Amino acid sequence: MKNPAHAYRQFSVQGSTPLGLVVLLYDGAIAALQRAAVAIEARDISEKCTHLTRAQAIILQLEGSLNFAAGGEVAQTLKALYVYARAQMLKANIENSPHVLRLLVEKFATVREAWYEADHRPSTPGAPASEGSAPEAVGGRPDLPSAPSADKSPYATSPDPGRRSWNFSA
Repeated sequence: MKNPAHAYRQFSVQGSTPLGLVVLLYDGAIAALQRAAVAIEARDISEKCTHLTRAQAIILQLEGSLNFAAGGEVAQTLKALYVYARAQMLKANIENSPHVLRLLVEKFATVREAWYEADHRPSTPGAPASEGSAPEAVGGRPDLPSAPSADKSPYATSPDPGRRSWNFSA
């Protein structure tokens, strides 16, 4: 018998929009960071390393799929966020600081929410997406990116619009 949790995750990924996949990646990174913080508090080095490695892999995947040509300034800002996140994870690992990880979770949760809102924004049939249709900077903070519409996403999508997969080539 198949693992029901695995089947659910697989269905969620297959049924997601490109922006929905970004939200799922953020969910995974947030969960891994939270679990790493709990492991630090429990003094469980093995679990801490497992979850930090998972969070780093997700963040590297997000960073590696950025499309700087289409994403412009948003892609540059997201890259800066990911570089910052990796540095903070290293700091938390060295200092065994759950506080550093929880602050990082807050930043990721804010950006994740913007992607979620962009994915669930009602679209008007026939109306082109414009720069003005993107929500304000995340949480009203100019240091965090606006979440663009699906056609202006800073993430590289598959060249085949019928496929719901990512083009992670450099």
